[in-house]
Amino acid sequence: MLRKRLVLPVLGLSLLFAGLFLATNNSAIAASNLSWGSRGAEVVQLQDTLNNRGYWCGTADGIFGANTYNALINFQKDAGFTPDGTVGPDSRQALGMAEAVASNSGSTVSRSGSTTPRGSGTLTMVATGYDSSWESNYPYYGQPSYIGLPLARGIIAVDPNVIPMGTRLYIEGYGEGIAADQGNAIKGNRVDLYFDSRQEALDWGMKTVKVTIL
Repeated sequence: MLRKRLVLPVLGLSLLFAGLFLATNNSAIAASNLSWGSRGAEVVQLQDTLNNRGYWCGTADGIFGANTYNALINFQKDAGFTPDGTVGPDSRQALGMAEAVASNSGSTVSRSGSTTPRGSGTLTMVATGYDSSWESNYPYYGQPSYIGLPLARGIIAVDPNVIPMGTRLYIEGYGEGIAADQGNAIKGNRVDLYFDSRQEALDWGMKTVKVTIL
């Protein structure tokens, strides 16, 4: 009788832990899906991939909106998937995104003829500095970067027609960063570098620097 009494609680605990594991695993899988409203570097990768495959969704701005949704639906139809407008494991694999994320190779597809693909060399650009102050961010004070990353040193505002969002960069005199922000005044061969303080941004001023695409 004692063994029977022990078996039932142990079995119950085993089922409980198994259920918790499955629930956690399913949550992680669901969290990795991309759908309307998603933002960030993975959306930039999705948009670049769709554009490269001929499913044009416009500029790869890191925001999953109507153009990205329609392009994805067309891809899913042609691929024989249920067109649900969501990038789940099957669509991710068919697009080749899983391999790209795992390899972390840093390569990207140029969005248009005017953009600079990663690993393509060095550009000479004018660099200014900004910070988290109201003066630097009006009318977007208090908001994260354009692709959703929190503002911190290493965040760089670029013209997406010159450098694609999500591109890793090395800035002469500043260090490494990521093209994750945009600005009304940042057009052409201009970059704006985030600094931790207002004084650091002012001290940087305006410089002509070498920008290396990593």
